[in-house]
Order: sequence, then structure tokens, then C-alpha cells
Amino acid sequence: MTLQLVTPPAVEPVTLAQAKAYVRAGYDAEDDLILQLVRAARERVEAETGRALITRTYREVLDDWAVPGRFAPPGQLRLPMPPLIAVSGIVFLDADDAETEWPADRYVVDIDADPGRIAVRGRSTFPRPPRAVAGIRITFDAGYGTEPEDVPSALRDAVLRLTAEGYARREAVGNSPLPLSVQALLAPYRRVRV
Repeated sequence: MTLQLVTPPAVEPVTLAQAKAYVRAGYDAEDDLILQLVRAARERVEAETGRALITRTYREVLDDWAVPGRFAPPGQLRLPMPPLIAVSGIVFLDADDAETEWPADRYVVDIDADPGRIAVRGRSTFPRPPRAVAGIRITFDAGYGTEPEDVPSALRDAVLRLTAEGYARREAVGNSPLPLSVQALLAPYRRVRV
């Protein structure tokens, strides 16, 4: 199972102006650094929560439908990086890399579930992929929306706080433990595995 980023987010969940105001940078000389810290903070928040903040497109490549921890109940598959916006296609590959699209009328996309999921329509089962390795490709969009304002304020605040932490300490955002205030902001959004 491989998750590939096809189209990255077009914007960050906080603007440069918001980040500069938060870290109290009144000049433009460090704009590139601040943008880098915002990106790193967003990536850290996404890694900690397992969520996509800003809309992007993923392709998940599977060997089979039975993905540990995500294939329950039978006939359903949970997709990573919620919230799910849409599934744009499911393709099967054969031994010669020829693609066959699975018709969208054969499955249901549940964007309201957290995480989002696809389910076989009716009482059928998932079709068997033509090849045993990397035979299924699912392309989908995930994220809270295309604009920073679409992202919940607690997650945006966590990005700002991590940006400020990196700016003050001048070290990579991913190398230090999360501050308790950031942990508290992220707690309701963390995905719990059972």
C-alpha cells in the first residue's frame, strides 16, 4: 500500500501575513524562512492528526482490498487522510499495466464518515484485482477546503504556534516534542486506532 501525493495543496492554512504577525516579524527579510516554517508546521500537524488540512489529490496504490485496520466491515474500505472530499476514480491494472476503470455506479463514496470510505453497492464484494501487486489505484481529493478559512481554527492555531516555536528556536519543527498547548489543540482531531 502506497499513498502518493498527486496534487499538493495550493495554499497553506495560514497566510504569510498571519504568520508574520504571530511571530512579530515586522520586516520582509525572513519571509522565505517563515513560509518554510509554516509549511513544516502544517506537515507536522497533518502527520500528528492523520488529516489533510488544505485540499489536495492523492493516489493510493493497493495490492488488495484487505488493508489492515481499514477494511471493516466487509465490502467497505476507509481512505486515509480525512476529510474525504471525493473519489475521482478507481482503476485496476493487469500484468501488462493496462488500466480498467471500475464504474462509479458499482460503489458508493461516503464523504460524511470520518474517515471517508468507499463501499460496494448492494450486497456484492470488491472485485479481485487482475494482478497481485499494485493492482488497484484509487484517486481521491481530501482536505477541509481550498482556503485557509476552511480549516478548523484549532488546527490553524496549532500551525501558527508551531511556526512561532520554529522561528524562536531556529530549529526544524519536526525535531522537537510538541508543546502541550499544541497537543491540546490537536487532541480532538487525532485519529484513534482500535
